Amino acid sequence: MNVTAQLLAQFSSINATTVAMTTSMGVAVIIIATTLLAARRQRLAVARLEERVTHLNAGLSLLTNTTEDGLRGIALELTRLAGAAETRPRTVVSARQRIAAAAVHGKSVQDIASTEQVSEGEVLLHLLLDKLRTEGAHAEVC
Repeated sequence: MNVTAQLLAQFSSINATTVAMTTSMGVAVIIIATTLLAARRQRLAVARLEERVTHLNAGLSLLTNTTEDGLRGIALELTRLAGAAETRPRTVVSARQRIAAAAVHGKSVQDIASTEQVSEGEVLLHLLLDKLRTEGAHAEVC
């Protein structure tokens, strides 16, 4: 009986040690999984923020180009109405003209966007504005 009691005592101590190790390993796995999930969420948040900043930059660039074109047009019209000699716009080719010329030469929207360092949406908007401008020129007959 004495041997049986000793064997039971040893099995009890082994069982308690195994349970403690298993519990600590389970806690460690939970901590690692939680850390990995938090890191993944942070990476996704940073990626979304970078995308939003890129869109903001593209929108600001388009707004700047549009404002410059509009103010140049207003200045030309004011000069014309004032009777002064008509000033010629700068000979520098604007982004819209470069984009339209590239599209006429058969470049894809992606190629044009990478060359001009703008978004594809901005390229499409410039092409649409150019198309509307040419259609408007044909419509002005009066």
